[in-house]
Amino acid sequence: MFQTEVESRHPSVLSASASQRPSSFTFASQPVHHQEQHPGAQSRLSLARPQPGSNELSHQHSTPTPKLTKRNSLKLVQQVSSSSLLPTNYTRNKTRTSFSQPVQRKKPTTAGSLYQLNFYSFVMVLKDNLMARKGYWLRNGAILAFGLTLLFFVMLPRSQPNLHNNVPIDPMTETAGLGWPKEITSDHCTLPHPGRPLIQYVLMVDAGSSGSRIHAYKFNYCKASPELEHELFEQIKPGLSSYGPDAEGAAQSLDQLLDIAMRTVPKYLHRSTPIAVKATAGLRLLDGDQSHRIIDAVRHRLKTKYPFPIIKEEGVAVMDGGDEGVFAWITVNYLLEKINSSTKEPTVAILDLGGASTQIVFEPKVVNGHSVAQGKQRVPKSFNGNEYVLFQNSYLNYGLIEAGKQINNYLIDNPIPNTHGVQLGQDEYLHPCMPVGSRKDYLHESKTVKLVGVTDPTGECRRVIHAIFYKNRACSQSPCSFNGVYQPSLATAFDSDIYAFSYIFDRISPFRLGSDTATQDLTLQELEELTDRVCVADESDFKEFDTIAEAKSELYSVKEMCMDLTYIYSLLEYGYGIQKDRKINLTKKIKNYETGWCLGASIAVLEDRWFIGA
Repeated sequence: MFQTEVESRHPSVLSASASQRPSSFTFASQPVHHQEQHPGAQSRLSLARPQPGSNELSHQHSTPTPKLTKRNSLKLVQQVSSSSLLPTNYTRNKTRTSFSQPVQRKKPTTAGSLYQLNFYSFVMVLKDNLMARKGYWLRNGAILAFGLTLLFFVMLPRSQPNLHNNVPIDPMTETAGLGWPKEITSDHCTLPHPGRPLIQYVLMVDAGSSGSRIHAYKFNYCKASPELEHELFEQIKPGLSSYGPDAEGAAQSLDQLLDIAMRTVPKYLHRSTPIAVKATAGLRLLDGDQSHRIIDAVRHRLKTKYPFPIIKEEGVAVMDGGDEGVFAWITVNYLLEKINSSTKEPTVAILDLGGASTQIVFEPKVVNGHSVAQGKQRVPKSFNGNEYVLFQNSYLNYGLIEAGKQINNYLIDNPIPNTHGVQLGQDEYLHPCMPVGSRKDYLHESKTVKLVGVTDPTGECRRVIHAIFYKNRACSQSPCSFNGVYQPSLATAFDSDIYAFSYIFDRISPFRLGSDTATQDLTLQELEELTDRVCVADESDFKEFDTIAEAKSELYSVKEMCMDLTYIYSLLEYGYGIQKDRKINLTKKIKNYETGWCLGASIAVLEDRWFIGA
């Protein structure tokens, strides 16, 4: 058909071409009915050797009448201008030219004419076939892509360790659409809030200066916001910082806690349970290079041995002291239901005393349009549509253990007068915060010295402790607390409750209602009186505590009890400026849940929808 179209429109082209064809080639002149006998002939132009006596090729200048096999797929040629089927170099003029108005052309060679006709016929046949099969290829390509994708997810292991870095996975992604197994239930509902998982676990490891602790929190989503349903708490000693240069040993020390987490969290939820390891003041005090190696070793062990995804926002890191305090504030106010509803209520202040640092966080009243001055101590937060502007500060080296070191170093560098006639040997120093006659070895600047307890300790001990607060140090903005730090006054800018925990609870509670009573209170006046009774001249005078077994045990096991209690009292009254008649709530647990920063950090993970995978 293609050739017939060309012949009818421009006979001169084919005549000239035919006159120069070699005798070895000719167009097949088979009849049309031959097509039914040989269906394969429909797909191509047939070339054959001439037969003897053939009269098919003529040197006359007449229109040749070769017959082409019938081809339905070439019907499209009839609908397209013949000039569009020829290359631009086939004419001298680059513009379109109809065969009905022929132009003078160079006489093509026989081979060239034959090549052009067959080549462009082949192109059009190929085009027709591709267009006809376009839907076929699209459909089969889509099926193949879907099959490969499905195979990938089927072959993917269901409980592999989290080996991929920086994969942003929402903590709830893998649980939101699950059909919940019967063993995973909530004590408060059977169906979750739409778009939420029924149960969500969060693992938080507190790598403190004196030991490491893990909190496994179980939340339900019976409502839109997470509700704490259960907590597992375990701890080990010593802390990560005690391993020093042995980074691998520090990382392996957490296996005991992580194995407990593996058993606590249902296997079904391992890969959707975020984990974080937050080192506090202990690693802050360690050499920077050692601290980084320990953090890297812990992160590597978590990613290669355990399936829990690591929280992306510095999931394994040394936590800033300010974050530690703010998270503790969230914990306490969440458990007291101060920030859980759309109705804003007065919040409470928190005082956290660890081994290496202490934190204070509270929401000051607005005075003259201001509550907290601009700066790093100002922390705006939002819960359930309510805005809170917090004051926070973390005092490094003012935790109970580090403060004790400061006191000892001060007494060695500034020896008190030996007014009691105590016989002192070389490298022996009087210590007014220790029981009379007691002696203790102490490492001071790579040298071991001996500290000796003296009489009449209370007044002298308090004076020495006051000295390490550096109240006279310059402060950039008033009012100030101690060591040159700005702090709104607790006496004038805050009149709500104050909650104290950690070492404050641990040291005082044995002398009150006992450590088994999770929440108890006392005024600073009562704390001062307790301190005076403990800091007696002789251990034999502890008789008044004979009826309190726990107190008696603490007095004999903690030789620094007098110093610890005096420091706590001085921190609250002299350092933070709390009035003596102000009541302090000592607490270890609220509603049977541990206080501290870990729960607040876990709530922040769920509320802020932190991503996972770092």
